[in-house]
Amino acid sequence: MNASGATMLTHIQDLGFRSGEFTVEPLPDAESGRVLAILAARHGTETDAAALVPDGRETELRGELAEAAPGLSALATAIRDRLETSHSGVLIRRAHLGSHDLDTRRRLLYALAVCIGAPTATDRIDRKVVWDIKVRPELVRSGGASTFSEHADEADFHTDTQYFPTPERYMLLYFAQAAACGGGRSSLRDARCVRAALAGSDEGRWALDLLSQTALPFRIPATFTRTGSRDAVEVTFATVFGDRPLIRFRTDTLRRGLAARPEHDTPEVRRALAILQAELDNPARRLETFMESDSLLAMNNHEALHGRGAFADPDRHALRIRIDDGAPQDGAPQDHAR
Repeated sequence: MNASGATMLTHIQDLGFRSGEFTVEPLPDAESGRVLAILAARHGTETDAAALVPDGRETELRGELAEAAPGLSALATAIRDRLETSHSGVLIRRAHLGSHDLDTRRRLLYALAVCIGAPTATDRIDRKVVWDIKVRPELVRSGGASTFSEHADEADFHTDTQYFPTPERYMLLYFAQAAACGGGRSSLRDARCVRAALAGSDEGRWALDLLSQTALPFRIPATFTRTGSRDAVEVTFATVFGDRPLIRFRTDTLRRGLAARPEHDTPEVRRALAILQAELDNPARRLETFMESDSLLAMNNHEALHGRGAFADPDRHALRIRIDDGAPQDGAPQDHAR
């Protein structure tokens, strides 16, 4: 590895639809060691990194990391700047983390996320920041796999945590083990491109207007409800299109939300959602790519929808971290339980 110097983000090529391919330099060994020491002092050294939970002192930690690991801090700034300007998706084909054990990779990714913003708890019970995306056979068999991160089926285009009042601004997806079957291809749709396409026709403009003005119920998956119970019914009301986030969407949580709040399930809403879905299904206007092991995908979760193809390899394993930027969002929609 490099002995010194900043870990830079280098643009290789644009892939279309405001997504780009980039390379990074390996994080110097000395910086890695300092990062791990800082995290161990704050969070402990549990082998599964379960102790990496939000503690309210992320700003202080960011300052410590910037001083101890300037390369990591520079990389985080470069990623964030790209996601706020030219790109909604940043693809790094090789993150140079593959030589570390999985726990160390979790910790270094967590440190990168802290340098970008404030990593958030995935669920309300365990509050883990680094979430494992892998098949959970016991949940699949019982029918309890309520999120895309727990099964191997296709994942339609969606915004992460669209079912919460304030979805995180950024998201990191690190591919610890790609699917050996070649499945699980990642796909992206940029919200600006979606809105521009809809605005190009009368029916598209009608749908865009309705979905920008009408708050709809998104049902919160059981895993992320207050109790974690499969019987819990909690929804968040929000518009599909807005300013911040620019788009908020997921087919199944909308469908289940409308089933739970049938008074909002009108013919006009169904028609508008069908028009949007037809645009999202257009293969000519989306990026699709296979992410190899040790690759990293950073996204602006407010401006890009992402999805995944089905896969057969049960060993496929990705790590996800969601990151809040602390900026105000549209209208403070509320979540409601029944």
